[in-house]
Amino acid sequence: MKQFQTVYHGNDTFRAAVSEWNSHPCPVPALIHLFSDGADPADVTAACEIIDELMPDAVYVGASASGCIFEGRISSEKLVVSCLIFEKQDSFAQACLFPVERENLSAFQTSLRETLKDLRNVKAIEIMTTIDTIPIREICGIIQKEVPEDIPIWGGGAFGDNEFQAFLFKKGSDFQFAGVLMTFVGGSDIHVQYDYVSGWKTLGYPLKVTRAEGYVLHELDGHPAYQIYEHYLRIPNDDHIFYNALEFPFAVQHEDRMLLRHALSCDRNGALTMSTQIPEGSVLHVTYGDPETIMQDVMQCAQAIADFKPEVISIFDCFGRKTFWGGTEATREIIPFHQIASTYGFCTAGELIRWKNSMDHHNLTLIIAGMREGNAMEGSTKVIHREVRNSESTMSMINRLVNFINTATAEVLEANITLSLMAITDRLTKLYNRGEIQRRITERIEEKKNRPDGEDATSIVMIDLDDFKKINDTYGHQEGDQVLMRVAFLIHEAIGKLNINASDGRWGGEEFMLMLPGLNQKVAAEFAEEIRQAIEKQQFEKCGKVSASFGVAQAMPGEEADPLVVRADMALYKAKASGKNIVCQAQEK
Repeated sequence: MKQFQTVYHGNDTFRAAVSEWNSHPCPVPALIHLFSDGADPADVTAACEIIDELMPDAVYVGASASGCIFEGRISSEKLVVSCLIFEKQDSFAQACLFPVERENLSAFQTSLRETLKDLRNVKAIEIMTTIDTIPIREICGIIQKEVPEDIPIWGGGAFGDNEFQAFLFKKGSDFQFAGVLMTFVGGSDIHVQYDYVSGWKTLGYPLKVTRAEGYVLHELDGHPAYQIYEHYLRIPNDDHIFYNALEFPFAVQHEDRMLLRHALSCDRNGALTMSTQIPEGSVLHVTYGDPETIMQDVMQCAQAIADFKPEVISIFDCFGRKTFWGGTEATREIIPFHQIASTYGFCTAGELIRWKNSMDHHNLTLIIAGMREGNAMEGSTKVIHREVRNSESTMSMINRLVNFINTATAEVLEANITLSLMAITDRLTKLYNRGEIQRRITERIEEKKNRPDGEDATSIVMIDLDDFKKINDTYGHQEGDQVLMRVAFLIHEAIGKLNINASDGRWGGEEFMLMLPGLNQKVAAEFAEEIRQAIEKQQFEKCGKVSASFGVAQAMPGEEADPLVVRADMALYKAKASGKNIVCQAQEK
């Protein structure tokens, strides 16, 4: 597998370059990429015509870009062309350009399914899309479903702005402004290793999306979304908010990985227009970009790719990263990969990658895919970071300060959680206190008031230790406390085995209360009997054995929480009057 690159500076020089490519032995058609950063459409067409003339069997694909990678650098050239020549007889590349209509995604799904049926031995898929003109999340879901799980997929979004619309094209097609371009690469000896780099790190507290519509993020934790930038980061809401907020994008946790999302603009009400949709209920973190931290992640990725020994490296780098670095300064995160092998790619309007069996749309991400034909060459490759820096173990001042802030934040959050638990927990028994167990019963009853049966049934169990005052009076409060703690443990242990969202609490003194969702009165009484027997079997150091009486009641249709508790209390009174140490059920109203 070999690669050649050139730039289009007119037909004559380009023709000479393509003629040189065509002179190399090539058992299968070459794969050519054309990336346009504001090139005249006529120049793109002219370049394609020359390729058609001199390399008629070549497969070529292209997209609009916000910077093209040429000779390992983010180039200012308008049209960069890369030629990938396969050396194995059965290696291949096949390009398919699928138009996408928002109202008819089934057509895309059917076309993709039919295409995959006709292909054999596919080893990887490079994908380019017009992200802003198609429902990208739904498209990712379709691709994930239709493409076999063992096939790597990576790529990015064609770039468009106020001057030109994002577009895709391939051999034999016109420019497509709403579509998905997939290049299938395969063969018996094609090998791929790919990865992605973020480098942005989380900062401060988690934030919940409390109001969002499409791409507009209205509220975080009930406050205007922009407030997080204004209050904590002093970022003004002006024409530069895109560039200022780019250093502090939001991170959305998705399963075991983090997806970055950045703000494009902000309205007068503090609503942020985001780079992609963020559903209500999502939890976000503000992140920060520190050049040294980012480069540490880049170098780690580069070393892993180097160990794979690729012959060619495909790179999709977010235009937001280029903006963060400052134009062509983004080259610094491309050079380490170009040290390993020839590179090609462009700066994208969003990145796409299948990772751990999930197809995702990323922002501010660097995607790297190393490819080779045949086995890896022997020997090790050490990637060298050529920038002047202190030592490998030295953290930047920014990184140290953020580490301090995050550690302090985590400690505050932990302290708040502890305080919250203390507010609802009984100090002695560690069960919920009366206020919390009462709140939970009321909340459940209100939620299921209309049809409290089946899975929506709610039963409560009131427990009172028999003759507990005698234990305190005879053996002291320390022994009484030991009895309460042991009984509480038995109750909580039994609750834990139910596998339902049950709650247990100390109702007061020697009384306990259980809230059992999904259990009718009969089943709840049987469960109460198990606890009664467990308590009866316990042996205490001073007082010996103890017992408890139980009252069980199930919520009736339309019944409020207080009358339900009264009925459970009446059933408990009946148990006491009947000789204690028994379970009694409440009568229906």
